[in-house]
Amino acid sequence: MEKQIIYGIDLGTTFSAAAFVNPQDVPICIHLGEQGEWTLPSAVLFVEPKKVFVGDDAVQNNYLEKSLLVEFAKRDIGLQNGRSWEYVGRQYRPEDISALVLRKIVKQVSNERGLPRMQDVVISHPQYFYLNQKEATKEAGELAGLNVVATVTEPNAAAIAYGMWERAEDEGREVTVLVFDLGGGTLDVTLMKIGRARFEMIGSDGDAQLGGLNWDQEIVNFAKEQFRQAAVEDFDNVASPQDRVQLWKDAQRAKEKLSRPENDSHRFLVSAGHDKALITITRAEFEGRCRYLVERCLERCDRLFAKTGVHWRQVNEVLMVGNSTKMPMIQQAVRQASGKSLIIDENPKLMVAKGAAILGHWVKLGKIKPGWGESEEQVTGLEESDTPAVSGCTAHGLGVLVKRGGLDVVSLLIPQNTATPHTARKTFRTAIAGAVAIEVPLYEGESEEPSACVQIGRALINELPPRPKGAPVEVTFNIDISGRLAVELTDVETGHNRSIVVDRNVLRNTTIEDFETRRRYLAEIAIL
Repeated sequence: MEKQIIYGIDLGTTFSAAAFVNPQDVPICIHLGEQGEWTLPSAVLFVEPKKVFVGDDAVQNNYLEKSLLVEFAKRDIGLQNGRSWEYVGRQYRPEDISALVLRKIVKQVSNERGLPRMQDVVISHPQYFYLNQKEATKEAGELAGLNVVATVTEPNAAAIAYGMWERAEDEGREVTVLVFDLGGGTLDVTLMKIGRARFEMIGSDGDAQLGGLNWDQEIVNFAKEQFRQAAVEDFDNVASPQDRVQLWKDAQRAKEKLSRPENDSHRFLVSAGHDKALITITRAEFEGRCRYLVERCLERCDRLFAKTGVHWRQVNEVLMVGNSTKMPMIQQAVRQASGKSLIIDENPKLMVAKGAAILGHWVKLGKIKPGWGESEEQVTGLEESDTPAVSGCTAHGLGVLVKRGGLDVVSLLIPQNTATPHTARKTFRTAIAGAVAIEVPLYEGESEEPSACVQIGRALINELPPRPKGAPVEVTFNIDISGRLAVELTDVETGHNRSIVVDRNVLRNTTIEDFETRRRYLAEIAIL
């Protein structure tokens, strides 16, 4: 019996995509939009307690009274102080919103003739995500009723889709690759070494608040300025909800038009209240307003090179990923900085979904074995030599909270950009006398200042005999290839130890019952 397809999903900030590998081993994207578009807006519109629109329908029906539109939830997914949204007395977390987007994707796949239902999936996430964000991405899939076979970083997925390991084999050498991923809501820049047998992360950087939306906003701002000059009215004072939605759609269309080499300008009509204004924006005006955004992108690249010790001249290939990399100003800036030709697909926004699908296909064929514990599955290794091993590196440093000079500081055991899997061990000493328990708070981040890091859990040994001050305590961090952290705490004198895995329940402080309640409730919501 044919094994179930393992679909690949790019759960994006602004748009999401899905793909699968056909019997001819070719990755195929799925039409997710109502009008046959490849991508689906990652937007949810609540219109009744258990009724929502998702995707284009959500954006287009935003004018409905007593409705609530939620967009860009990925920017807050898994964050301890991230946003939540209340509708009719119920709170929705970013994971809940993402789960509804995924349910819409499942629905659209079911409409594709000849495709089996979507159940097993590989979901991508940015390389720079914290542990709790990775776990929250997986949780979103499970809340949608999906079996998340594996997660994969977006740069790894893109490199897989572009077939970089085949290029390395053809050239008979290991290649250093920069993956420049500028999507609708986020920027992710990653350095990798790729050979025939292995994908190895060197380091990464990114900006969760920088993406195509920022460019759209500049066009919106320009249009509002021109509208005020033409109509002597402030757009925001007279615009209806429909007017606001239409302006954003027109701004996105203007960006797309100005990204085509044959267009030096674009005109569109702005309406608000009883007034209208015909707006003309040239490519020069657009690029001038957005120059600072391009500089922010290059600054992230420079920061990545400073952290890794790699220079532009050492980069062999530059992969362009994400729909926003189609903008000429981005391609020109990266080409000039790197001094190299760029590798970019006709539809760069689909490459991550295709790469995730290929990885899922490898898992299906048994070329890569998923198996992190019995229920938490992640990509861990290879069985056959015709598929590259997919490695990773830590997006952020990992450490413990200790006392130093009477102050709380974070002591790193695993620095940022450490290749995974990796094990680190360090001995500390108790700070007080007479303690009968040892508690070690766990942190993720790059600073010694706890407030600048994220607490991801704690390890605890109790029921010990009273300890003298200065008793040795050994802390072991073991991080697997997928970025999941296992911590072992050992009281050296007695040999007592305690191990924990920093998983979803630790990070989110949720219970199985809470998760199941949310999953059942979300399953009852009708997607219109």
